[in-house]
Amino acid sequence: MKARLAFVLFLLASLVWAGVTYTDFLKALGQRESTMNPRVTNQFGHVGLFQFSEAALQDVGLYSGDGTPKTNDWTGTFTGKYGVSSLADLLANPDAQVQAVSAYHRQMWNTLTKVYGAESYLGTTINSVPITASGLVAAAHLVGAGTVGEWLKSGGATDPADGNGTRLVSYLGQFAGYTLAFAPPSYAEVLAGTPSGGSPGGHVPTPSPLRPSAGTGSAALLNGSGFGYTSAAQGFFGATGYHMGQVRQFLVGIAAMTLVTWIAWVIVAKWRGLSEGFDTKRELAVNVARAIVLTWIVLLIMM
Repeated sequence: MKARLAFVLFLLASLVWAGVTYTDFLKALGQRESTMNPRVTNQFGHVGLFQFSEAALQDVGLYSGDGTPKTNDWTGTFTGKYGVSSLADLLANPDAQVQAVSAYHRQMWNTLTKVYGAESYLGTTINSVPITASGLVAAAHLVGAGTVGEWLKSGGATDPADGNGTRLVSYLGQFAGYTLAFAPPSYAEVLAGTPSGGSPGGHVPTPSPLRPSAGTGSAALLNGSGFGYTSAAQGFFGATGYHMGQVRQFLVGIAAMTLVTWIAWVIVAKWRGLSEGFDTKRELAVNVARAIVLTWIVLLIMM
């Protein structure tokens, strides 16, 4: 029993990674778009935590549109999806906003991959900016999936921006390195997020070669000041070639398979004990239930 407990504790410790989950991504995006204010409306009529447009909410089936030439005047009707029947409902319901943005991001990622083959660009750089899945989704959130897809196909020949002058490449860098799950968390979970992916300045610099400058000696090489990393996530990628989120996903997969195998072992062992008279039916039920509950707790912590 002690060995099992030690294994679970080790498993939990191995899952304490930097904040690069999809929940952390949404926290970072909400901070950038609205400073986490679910009731805000900007000068272009974009609303809420993630600054939705009418078109974005039409795409996810939350808004029916209004047919007026003016965009984002919100004179049309809402569908009732996510419990939202009016603009006031939307602004008062941040959980619905999180559900809507998750559905919207899923649609944009499908467009980027199926129409523009975005997966083939992952891990490459364009104009010294690393191409990651989360960076592409954030950029599509800013200027649209079609604009991002065309930018990829052009090899960065264009320099798209939104109405505020925010450049596509700034979002590619600022929101790089997060994992994408698209399973909507709660608003409370987003508020508790601790984002650490991407680059604070938005543009991720190309690391310098691993060599000292003339006259600086070995000490300057060891302090790492010439690499241009502005976060732990960038440093990890520069050292390993993998994003923290990718490694975390791999470990979570291993952990999940291990837990399922453990439950199977508990069931088989206790069933054998029952058949040989060493265990009672009550002991079988209690041990299996305990294993299932513990597995669910660990899996919930990992999500």
